Amino acid sequence: RSDMKDDTPFNFYVHRASKTDPAAAPKGCDSIMVLVPTETLERRKEYAKLARDEAIERYKGQFDDVYVAKIRKAVLNRLSAVESLQGLENNIVNEVIDTPATYGYYYNLAAGTPFALSHGFSQLSLTRPSPRSKRLENTFFVGASTRPGNGVPLVLLGAKAVAQQVVEDMKTEQIEIAS
Repeated sequence: RSDMKDDTPFNFYVHRASKTDPAAAPKGCDSIMVLVPTETLERRKEYAKLARDEAIERYKGQFDDVYVAKIRKAVLNRLSAVESLQGLENNIVNEVIDTPATYGYYYNLAAGTPFALSHGFSQLSLTRPSPRSKRLENTFFVGASTRPGNGVPLVLLGAKAVAQQVVEDMKTEQIEIAS
């Protein structure tokens, strides 16, 4: 990763929340989020025996400061092609940089991927696990790792479907809710 060439092309997603939600940034400022797709963390068996915090520190090394700085520089260079964004770097008031290791730490995601399971063709839509647990009675899962898949719209659709299924199960099986 830190051996990435400075001219290696890559795509990224930009979201300007403050354009549609003025509360997303202080008056006179903007809130801009840039998402750069990256590899997931390379899982290492030897890390499984370490304390969680120590393992996370080692995983953070897979996205070292040199690599992150190169990506940041490339993103800012590409954004500066937009006339109104020239000089953006000099106007950044607050910046948060997350990597797969950050996601692994905050959200307990094994490979640090915000898409949960792999985002390849073999893990899209119907090929994802069922929301109903096969092992635990009356247990359902919802989120990016289950059907219908990842992304806010699909996760919300999945949550709605699970809620409807739970209500149906409660009606037909007379499941009691613990109070």
